[in-house]
Amino acid sequence: MRRLAPGLPRRGSDDRGSAAAEFAVVVPVLLLLLFIMVTLASVFFDQLHLQAAARDGARGGAAQITNACSVANGALASNDVGTVTCTTLATCSSGAVKVSLRAVKPYSVPLLGSRNVTLTATSSFACPQT
Repeated sequence: MRRLAPGLPRRGSDDRGSAAAEFAVVVPVLLLLLFIMVTLASVFFDQLHLQAAARDGARGGAAQITNACSVANGALASNDVGTVTCTTLATCSSGAVKVSLRAVKPYSVPLLGSRNVTLTATSSFACPQT
């Protein structure tokens, strides 16, 4: 049998499998963080779509192309941001069109369950002087 020099670490069977145990503890936490990041990115992306639709609705209402809410809902037609409620807060008679959108959508994160998230966006656009 071979002797090791004093002070050198011993190679033995006491640390066998420790990497697998550490991996088994760390991987679920990392996967949960990954799922949370993807879900938050989706929420942020939906908020951007909702804000753009509110801006388009206010612009359409100010140009008097059509009803501001129909323009906003048309802008959201290709994006699933949940159940959308549109409200026209002001019209050109007050000098600017103001549109408010509210969307409620369920988001699901594995291991944490599903939650309803409410997103809101408001935009105003000055009406042209006539």
